[in-house]
Amino acid sequence: MNGDEAFHIGCFGDVRREQAGAALFERVVAAGSLVLREVGRDRAGEMSAHRFLGSAHVTPEEILDTAGKRTAAACAGRRIVAPQDTTEINFSGRDRARRGLGPAGDGKALGFFCHGMVAVDIDGEALLGVVHAHIWTRDDKPITARRSRAIEQKESIRWIEATAAAADLLSGAAQLVVV
Repeated sequence: MNGDEAFHIGCFGDVRREQAGAALFERVVAAGSLVLREVGRDRAGEMSAHRFLGSAHVTPEEILDTAGKRTAAACAGRRIVAPQDTTEINFSGRDRARRGLGPAGDGKALGFFCHGMVAVDIDGEALLGVVHAHIWTRDDKPITARRSRAIEQKESIRWIEATAAAADLLSGAAQLVVV
């Protein structure tokens, strides 16, 4: 990848934000954590991460798009397995002052869901990055019978969307197996 292509992968509308995003990504990988206190290493680093993530130009969609493009570049020419699964993030008992949560898996506790897909090098077993993620909260409304809803209205559409994203993003891989 040349320097011009690197600029267009996740520039967040500004070269400085692109540099801050790349630095934050590298610190997350090095720390093996998403806890900003740990990722930032010190108060200044933590505040830098907060400012970057709090920018109106830095959206979850742009972060995921950037991660996907970087993963695609790392997968080029390799044999890849792309596992996907759904995780429930449940804030039972810790939901005070949190906004935007919905019913979690038990229907009572508050939380949200993330259906993620990553790329793994088949030969070296190295995790190469995030391919796709869909994050959502459930409504409090009762769910209508599943057989009467179109696939686009079902949560299970996430499996199809992730597979389509892998086919699109990882077309440069020598081989792609979606699990």
